Amino acid sequence: MIPNLQPQTIYAVHLRAPSSTGGKDWVGSVTSYGEIHTYWGRTNQINQHAAKLGNITALHKIISQKKNGKDRYQQVDEYHPQQGWQSQRDQTPSPSQAKAPPPVPAPVVDWVEAPPASIQWDF
Repeated sequence: MIPNLQPQTIYAVHLRAPSSTGGKDWVGSVTSYGEIHTYWGRTNQINQHAAKLGNITALHKIISQKKNGKDRYQQVDEYHPQQGWQSQRDQTPSPSQAKAPPPVPAPVVDWVEAPPASIQWDF
């Protein structure tokens, strides 16, 4: 994944393919300005970048070619602007998971069902 996508990125996908040198990564993204940005390199070493005009339909066509081409790329991650990268969302616990429910206090003595011997007055 690319931590610093272009401003106004509306969608991105991270693909990976095995190779004899350890694997290749490719990230394709599209901005609201009508630009497709691609990034690629060895696995975990993405260091190349290119841009061209295009929309999300054109990006999906490129993604399909990558997945069905000779290198057989597989999807690793997906980006949406409001949620970020899917892999990062999976690692961050949701607020309901992060907080345990508060314990319900239990009475020391159940005054309704307590046997008479449990209530002893000390005056």
